[in-house]
Amino acid sequence: MFKKILSMILVSSMTIFPVAALASDTTSILQNNYMTSYTQLSDNNTVNSTVYNQVYSQPSSDTTTTSPMDNTTITQPSSSQSSDQGTTEKINEVNNQIQKLEQELETALDKNQFEKALQISNKIKELEQKLKILNQSNNIESEIAELKIEAINYLQNGQIDEAINTITKILKLKHSKDNYKLLGKLYHQAKKDKNPHVFVNGNEIKSDVNPIIKNGRTYIPLRAVANAIGVDSKAINWDQHNQAVSIKTGNINIYMPINTTQIIVNGQKETINAPAFENKGRVMVPLRAISQLFGKNVDWYQEGQIATIGD
Repeated sequence: MFKKILSMILVSSMTIFPVAALASDTTSILQNNYMTSYTQLSDNNTVNSTVYNQVYSQPSSDTTTTSPMDNTTITQPSSSQSSDQGTTEKINEVNNQIQKLEQELETALDKNQFEKALQISNKIKELEQKLKILNQSNNIESEIAELKIEAINYLQNGQIDEAINTITKILKLKHSKDNYKLLGKLYHQAKKDKNPHVFVNGNEIKSDVNPIIKNGRTYIPLRAVANAIGVDSKAINWDQHNQAVSIKTGNINIYMPINTTQIIVNGQKETINAPAFENKGRVMVPLRAISQLFGKNVDWYQEGQIATIGD
């Protein structure tokens, strides 16, 4: 299992460094560290082709298309190279446009063409903002690259809990399906998949009552999941007499009695796929049903028992 997990981190890291190289001169150090870690592993292990196909060969759209490969060779897919080269080209192009416009601005000012100078200045401002966004993206990729190296080192030393914490940091920066799959493998390896883990935008939902699986459905405390997707606690109320919870926020008004699938949404009766119930003083709601009421999709990762909302 460790071989597969390390392989997933290694091959996915290979797509990071070309982008990270744009951020700072420290990337050369990262690359050396990466190659050292890779050499230590490849001397003893052959990268597992199944894991490679499942994770690294997936296109950026997170589809499940895979292609066979020789398990003795690791090469970057052309799509990754094109993406990284495209980012570099965009940055260079924007810089060239800014330089050209700055020359035009100087000429306009020399000729007292102030209206034209103002138009040029606005264009430069727009391009600088675009350049800022591109550079921020590169900085994030550089940070992810460092965290991946950190995770590899932890796994090599058998520090799986530390590796899990590192991958969760990566998820907060980039909550991709590949990263969730990797985290699921680590949870499974560490036997931390007794209860499901629920994430929103890369952050795990925490509550004093853990999510559970009941009758094939994932349940989570209502207030915890509602807060995580942006519902204020003041919008949630408990009707003790009718044993029901009400949520009034924005254009959504939900009235959900426990122990029944019949609820009321914006004054209309609806049926959800499983009833809410009380557990340890908390109203537990079916995750998929409550998420869909707020227009959020739910993805499920069987290995590691991970559910994601809106990712």
